[in-house]
Amino acid sequence: MRRACFARLSGLGRFCVAVMALLLAPALLGPFAAAQAQQRSIAFQGTTRNYILHVPKNLPPGPRPLVVALHGALQPASIMQRYLDLDAVADREGFVVAYPKGINLIWNDGRASVAGFLPILDARDDAGFVLAVRDELVAQGLADPGRSYLMGFSNGGFLTAFVACRHADAFAAFATMMMTVPVGYAESCRPSKPVPILMMNGTYDPIVPMFGRPTPGARLMSARESAELFARIDGCASAQVSQAPNTRIYRFDRCAGGAAVAYYEIAGGHQPPAQSVDAGDALAALLLGPRRSGLDAPNEIWSFFKRYGTPTVPETPPGTEALVAAGTAATSQPLPLRPGAAASRTVTTLASVPLPMASPLRRKSASAE
Repeated sequence: MRRACFARLSGLGRFCVAVMALLLAPALLGPFAAAQAQQRSIAFQGTTRNYILHVPKNLPPGPRPLVVALHGALQPASIMQRYLDLDAVADREGFVVAYPKGINLIWNDGRASVAGFLPILDARDDAGFVLAVRDELVAQGLADPGRSYLMGFSNGGFLTAFVACRHADAFAAFATMMMTVPVGYAESCRPSKPVPILMMNGTYDPIVPMFGRPTPGARLMSARESAELFARIDGCASAQVSQAPNTRIYRFDRCAGGAAVAYYEIAGGHQPPAQSVDAGDALAALLLGPRRSGLDAPNEIWSFFKRYGTPTVPETPPGTEALVAAGTAATSQPLPLRPGAAASRTVTTLASVPLPMASPLRRKSASAE
């Protein structure tokens, strides 16, 4: 693998170096210390899966809104946690954040290859794992089932769209960053209800080009086509276009069931926008394209999320108030899971669809993501 990565800056080599830039750039900025971050494990389908949980200090008792954030391919969840800086928004707004960990740092996201560049040798149910994390936190009294949200970056964004199409009832809203959906979703995406979704894509993204591309197991739509697909699914009116720093925003409102679709076309690369950028972002930009400042991805996403969902106020089991306020997961009586959820979950996914390969720098070429 090392020889393949450094032999030449094309195909798999370009992808490997790009990923290393993404992983290493945040590490240049000093040690990472996430307040109240917990390393958690969960038994799922005969194995142990892991996730990070961030709980803001001094939360009031009772279930809180939950955001589940999915990392990109070969990006550790802890790096995603720091890179995105979603925890700062959670601390201010009073919601908890779960960062599930993909096996070998990748997700089986509904395409015919794992992360779009590896063959499926183990058809693991990563969608089911994400739902299991959500249901566990609901059962423990930490997460409000009516205010749970799912977002993902790159490979994690592909998995987010997969869950939105097949398990729309599990989350009140969704958000993807640097993802375009497979063309097959025009027929296979049949959510059980209208899907509120926010999508962000970079105009200079060399990994997931906004104009779409073929990948092993799936050809991808363009970013605009992906947004328009969800707008059609949700029965939305025509888009209203506005401008923000380095960004053109298409908002599809007046959708069925009060849903909405927002598409952010960012004049940047394979990096979500941030309030400010630094040396680490500049280093990553050499291979991932620029990270733009002035518009902050987690703030935009949370502003979208909090428009959706209905708070539930289940009875808190006696003696658990202090545990919940401290972010401790143990309770004596589990709260109800979402409708249809089971303690031992079996979720149907498209085992025939793998993940994507890295995208090319030019429109017509296809390389590993």
